[in-house]
Amino acid sequence: MEIKYCNPVKFTDGKRHTNPDPYILQWCGKYYCYATDEYGVKVSVSEDLVAWEYKGYALKEDEYRDYWAPSVLYENGIFYMYYSNVPTGVEDCHQEWLKLAVSADPISGFEWKKTFFNKFSIDSHPVLWNGEMYMFYSVNDWNGTEEKRSGTSILIDCMDDPENFAGEPKEAVLPGIPQEIYEKNRFGDGRDWYTIEGAAHVVRGRRFWLMYSANAYVNTDYFVGTAIARCEERLTDMIWKKYPSEYEWQPLLRKNAEVEGTGHNTVAKSPDMTEEWIVYHGRNACEELDPLREQREMRIDQLFFNGDELLCFGPGAEETPAPAMPAEIIRECEITDIELFGPGGSCYQAEMWISAEPFHTGCRWGFYLDYKDEKNKVEFEFHSGRQEITVEEVSGGIRRRIAGEKIRRSFDYTVPHVVQISKKFETYEIILDGREKIHCAAEKRSRAGKIGIRPYFTKLTLHSFSLTHTVFVEQKELKYLGRIYDMSPCRLGNMLCSESGSLTLAKDQPDGLQKEVFTFHILNRMNKVVFRRGSRTVLLAENRQKTFSVYHFMKDGKEYFLADGQWVRMEDTLPKEPEYRFEIDGLGITEYQNAKK
Repeated sequence: MEIKYCNPVKFTDGKRHTNPDPYILQWCGKYYCYATDEYGVKVSVSEDLVAWEYKGYALKEDEYRDYWAPSVLYENGIFYMYYSNVPTGVEDCHQEWLKLAVSADPISGFEWKKTFFNKFSIDSHPVLWNGEMYMFYSVNDWNGTEEKRSGTSILIDCMDDPENFAGEPKEAVLPGIPQEIYEKNRFGDGRDWYTIEGAAHVVRGRRFWLMYSANAYVNTDYFVGTAIARCEERLTDMIWKKYPSEYEWQPLLRKNAEVEGTGHNTVAKSPDMTEEWIVYHGRNACEELDPLREQREMRIDQLFFNGDELLCFGPGAEETPAPAMPAEIIRECEITDIELFGPGGSCYQAEMWISAEPFHTGCRWGFYLDYKDEKNKVEFEFHSGRQEITVEEVSGGIRRRIAGEKIRRSFDYTVPHVVQISKKFETYEIILDGREKIHCAAEKRSRAGKIGIRPYFTKLTLHSFSLTHTVFVEQKELKYLGRIYDMSPCRLGNMLCSESGSLTLAKDQPDGLQKEVFTFHILNRMNKVVFRRGSRTVLLAENRQKTFSVYHFMKDGKEYFLADGQWVRMEDTLPKEPEYRFEIDGLGITEYQNAKK
């Protein structure tokens, strides 16, 4: 049965808690929310994004107040908190300077370590990208002296390490449209002041969206906008363009009759790792706005992708399905011998947080990516002494190494580290801490085996493990769509399409599918997507002019679609016929994702 929730999110003590500028850190299978407050940085914890436990202040400093927009990065046993505040007694908020505090605990113990800038600098947002660290942040002096469209802007800079900026900032998002105005004629010289702040990001395929908040957080019209860039090797090489254009206003999130002042978000993956959820603050529009009282509460809504467009049907105030949970969850267990968790399946996404007990012989452990027996398996291995991660395949008793990568010299195996694993039939992608990456292919196996962990004379702590049966493919990987669907003749380049212009995808048996998403590229102005199941036919899209997506849901006995941003619902009950097909004309498939039970 589908679990539901209602905004604002609830706390275990039954009280209402304010959480302005919520920043979400995912660590060891839990979500940590760090939030703005007058007296310190607030922290709360959740396992599912819906039920939260307030833990108090993660950071408080004597003689300082107004702690703004914290963000936290975890690296090799240390939590790095980026925040701004002002000395007690100072009334000018422009003395909010970006600072760093560190701790070995996500809940408490943070202590100031350095101040980055002696100027107004707020709203940090750290990003690990292709093994390198970058920082988005907002300042006034980049665009503050312009005659037109002066105001707060978002910059990006590379980080030499978590404690040092490279010192080569570049603009990411600048002011440009009237809805972004903070205050008209702010300084009495005729110039309107704009505000672009609160950077946050989400990535899907080759697209990188940068979200920003604009206007004034104290206003009812505070909103979240989006800018999009094509992914590049270096984050600082990307160029973000506001969606749908530099001069059109189409906010991702704005006020409605129930909620106002919506903004300053981060994005978190659902526990099953297949959904993106925007976590933001908003005020109850039915309550009188009181500038002397904090009223911003944490809210969450699901994000959907539609070509270059991000969709959000919030701010929601009614009961709605909660973030999806994984097929398998394991939390906090000691491992000293081989543990087999069960079948992995032909495709899956897994994440584990793991550490080891210190010992003079070092640390070595393996993860079975696909295990039948000791003579037939694919195993990922970590070796502290050799400072490497490897993947080996054993087939019929013959062992061969198929991939390897060196790890950082500073790597401390006694603290939690995250390993993310994506299996797409015989191909694997393994990422360690968002830095080291292995991409490899094993021999094609007739069927999938089990997954599990094998310690080699090492005592391990598995802090959390999650697995979901899912796959995401794009470009050349779309060849795998032929293993999911019975397809009419087609060709594969950077997309999947038919030379005749018509493509059919048919499925004749249930396989536990709950959700799938297609992204379509326009090949012909006369185009359409039709869905058929038994005697039922649904026209999902016709004669579209830009790239779009179609979501197909089959949950709790119901079947429905989200086609180019429009909900399409079939009859109340899921039809008994297992066979269905998509008929696609004048379009190419550029991305596909599914998730199963």
